[in-house]
Amino acid sequence: MMASIGEFDPLNNIVPATKIEVTVSCRDLLDVDTFSKSDPVVVLYVQGIGTKEWREFGRTEMIDNTLNPNFVRKFFLDFFFEEKQNLRFDV
Repeated sequence: MMASIGEFDPLNNIVPATKIEVTVSCRDLLDVDTFSKSDPVVVLYVQGIGTKEWREFGRTEMIDNTLNPNFVRKFFLDFFFEEKQNLRFDV
């Protein structure tokens, strides 16, 4: 029997989890291109629970010539209740 969200079964050591959707947008980025506006992309990293190492989870599409991107690509993550999950967004 699987635990549903909101239930915790200590005998089976199942941590309640759900899927979350993360949408990314940025405002007023620094303009680092020489002859046009920046072409931003966001890389999402997740930190391993035991190792503490960062690993790439995914990345958005690159959007040309904008300092205020609204990225279309979404990240779908498992969210574990009562657990700290570190995420890092590199732009």
